[in-house]
Amino acid sequence: MKIKILQESASLYPQPDPNSGPARTLNRGDVAELGSVKKGSGKQWVEITLLDGTKGFIPGETRIFSLLQAALNRKTPLYATADKSMVKMELPKRTMVNFLDLVEQSGQQWIYIQDASGNQGYIEGTTSITRRDPVTKKTGINNMLVGGGFFIVGLIVTLASYSSASAGGTYYLCWGAIIFGAIQFIQGLIQYLTAK
Repeated sequence: MKIKILQESASLYPQPDPNSGPARTLNRGDVAELGSVKKGSGKQWVEITLLDGTKGFIPGETRIFSLLQAALNRKTPLYATADKSMVKMELPKRTMVNFLDLVEQSGQQWIYIQDASGNQGYIEGTTSITRRDPVTKKTGINNMLVGGGFFIVGLIVTLASYSSASAGGTYYLCWGAIIFGAIQFIQGLIQYLTAK
């Protein structure tokens, strides 16, 4: 998940230890990929990777903002500024938006967003959303494994029952598991091939 630094400055350390000396100073607005959380020297540290490939650790209390993708759960006004003075447009329910920044003004939080058409503006921080996780190669692999498993089990049960019923009798055709497995495997393959 991508994150943005919200505080004016933050130190990036090469190891999860304040004695390792800061490798770099991060500024408000710097973007990074979020990694794992570790404990070191009695406090929590978050591993991050900057856009230039630099890796390091920031203290767990560093203020960050998740640059996530979400769908709006209701019709939502898009404001030109971080107040209710001018509505640019109404965004329909289920509009997909990318979170770009978090702004605090007059004690209220506003989220700076961009929709798929490129429209940018502010929505209220209390807006009801549904988070959409990006599809990764790992998601594709998991779907291929699950789909392939259903397909193979359905096929084995069908073939085993058919061979035992060849002298006469009934057999099981597990077409639901076979079709479901094939569809999920193909979806996983597409996700794997198209994921960044």
